[in-house]
Amino acid sequence: VEDRHLKAAEIPKVKPDILIIEATFGVQKIDPIESRERRFKMAISKILLRGGRVLIPMWALGRAQEILLILEEAWRKDPRLHRFPIFYTSRLARQCMEGFQTYT
Repeated sequence: VEDRHLKAAEIPKVKPDILIIEATFGVQKIDPIESRERRFKMAISKILLRGGRVLIPMWALGRAQEILLILEEAWRKDPRLHRFPIFYTSRLARQCMEGFQTYT
């Protein structure tokens, strides 16, 4: 399944004797990305607009980047969300950004 920041995996034309993979969702049927993102954005908007706060734990830098892209799109499209700042804190992300900014 493709994400916003990663393409879908390519399947190499090899026949390994042993294959070790990450399979968090390996045995689950996943809804299309559009519907998952729509539900996520609606849930975040509903919580904020009724006065709540949102904490989103992230287990991977790539997933955090994906979520930030989704939130940025939601904020761009819905002016009601402009008054809610997004805070993101991660030592790893900061180090990655420093490396990225060094070479761009």
